Amino acid sequence: MNCPKCPDTPLESCTIPLKDRSIPGPDATTRMLEMDLCPSCGGAWFDKDELDFYIDEKAVPVPPMARTVDPAADAKPGNCPRCARAMEKKPAISNPAVTVDGCAGCGGIWLDAGELERAAAEGIPLKDRLKEMFGDLGGPPRR
Repeated sequence: MNCPKCPDTPLESCTIPLKDRSIPGPDATTRMLEMDLCPSCGGAWFDKDELDFYIDEKAVPVPPMARTVDPAADAKPGNCPRCARAMEKKPAISNPAVTVDGCAGCGGIWLDAGELERAAAEGIPLKDRLKEMFGDLGGPPRR
């Protein structure tokens, strides 16, 4: 698979251990999550439902491939690396302030450099995350 933003660059596979809560019992079990990273632009590809597992399980952070959000890369359209369909921009469910590229065909999600951390809401105070999700509900602060 090649990067949707750098079409000539092959994505590199990265395997991350996750706690597996689907198996009952006292012993911790793990499952492996495979995601794909672009060594050129620092973007990350998640197949359907993988991003949810990554965020829900507070996975071991991915080695930083790129550094900051590049507005030019974010604005650039791309085709799905899995099924080649044109991807659509949509807000991340976990942090609507972040726009991700999603494939309506296979359900995969592309995050440009820096968006993974923002989509996981790491480093964003709870009050700011709630405000992003629900807006300013108004009214004086409760005492």
